[in-house]
Amino acid sequence: MRKKIIFQKCNYNNIFFLLNIIMTFINFMIEYHLYPEESEVDVNEYYKYYLPIQMINYLYTYNISDFIAFIPYLIRKRILKKIEVNIFDTNTEDNNTYTDEKTSNLIYTNSEKSDSKKKKKEILLRLIIISVLDFLHKFLLILFNIIFPENEFNVIAFSCMVQLEIVFQFICSYFILKIHFYKLQYLSFYLNLGIFIILLIFDIIIVSQSAVFDGKVYYFMVSGIILYCIEYSLVKQILLYGFISIYYLMLIKGLFVLFFVIVFSLIIFLVKKDIYPIFVFFLTTKKYILLIIAKIFSNFFLSMFLWLIIDRFSPNYLPFSLIFNEIIYFIVDVVYNKKNYEIINWDLYLRIVLYVISFIGVMIHNEIVVINICNLGSDTKYFLDLKLENEELFTNTDNPEILKRYETFEMDSVNEEENEEQINNKKETPNED
Repeated sequence: MRKKIIFQKCNYNNIFFLLNIIMTFINFMIEYHLYPEESEVDVNEYYKYYLPIQMINYLYTYNISDFIAFIPYLIRKRILKKIEVNIFDTNTEDNNTYTDEKTSNLIYTNSEKSDSKKKKKEILLRLIIISVLDFLHKFLLILFNIIFPENEFNVIAFSCMVQLEIVFQFICSYFILKIHFYKLQYLSFYLNLGIFIILLIFDIIIVSQSAVFDGKVYYFMVSGIILYCIEYSLVKQILLYGFISIYYLMLIKGLFVLFFVIVFSLIIFLVKKDIYPIFVFFLTTKKYILLIIAKIFSNFFLSMFLWLIIDRFSPNYLPFSLIFNEIIYFIVDVVYNKKNYEIINWDLYLRIVLYVISFIGVMIHNEIVVINICNLGSDTKYFLDLKLENEELFTNTDNPEILKRYETFEMDSVNEEENEEQINNKKETPNED
């Protein structure tokens, strides 16, 4: 093939990436407006609002949002029942001896295995682990404000954290999901690993020189990234292994996380009694009540599109959204949090260039762009599908012009020998006329 760079067509499932990016923007706009204005509270005690806001943002609204999945879960269940009834009716007309046992096997390919007690226990154990990881990831964000109550949880834009997540997501997919990567995926991995090292050096320089930015936040960020990268891989594993829907997964996860949230809240309210008035402030002001409700629904849609991406693709496809999300963080920082934006000086443009290169690497990893140089794209889905089409065309066609395009040297030699034998046989056989 002469083309060196091939852009593949987008399919229907790619819309979930766009919806995830849009919901991320809406979510962060709501989150920023949940911080009270300086005119509404005492400026000297503004830091006391950090912990309650984090608890509302990352514990309560996320946990409540999981239970909204009950609505699409019921809708999906009803649709599946209608499909099952229609298939049963169709088969009953064709074969009156069709049994209920057979119709129950229409949705699942292996009902005996999925119904086994051993498998149910394994699924339950994985769900508990996923719930623990989900809670711990959000707990770490809150733990920062518990240990450092006067510091706000902020990360500078275009930092090394996204690159770390891309690299670690690749590692988790390789070891947990046993995904086999090809040459282009490895090229993308090493590219993002190199960018991560460069950005890490820049971040260390900023942390060491800046008196405004708190570098301790990175310890909590790194731990959180490791936790939810493992969580996403386990979610994909349970979707493949358990034959369960993402809505059922969200409901069960929400129930387990609810237990941890209740225990944690009881401890916090007993230890830190001064946060009572702050929660009363948020729950009695109309503006913040509406923002909290909006945050619950935005969290639900954000989680739903995230799980759909993992379900339809895999966790190592998520970096496509992460790059765009980082751009959203940067825009929000410029508009609402200029203090964070002003920390980055000379290295801002270089960071943006590195992110553009990283985005190209992500497109290569997701096979949106296929590079046909030095046999890099030979084992991509695009070329494998093309090879399959060519083999089917060669097998099914009788057109000599098409056959010539796929003939090998050996096939040509065999055909020449057969032609010579046929000519000799004709010469030896007398003419009937």
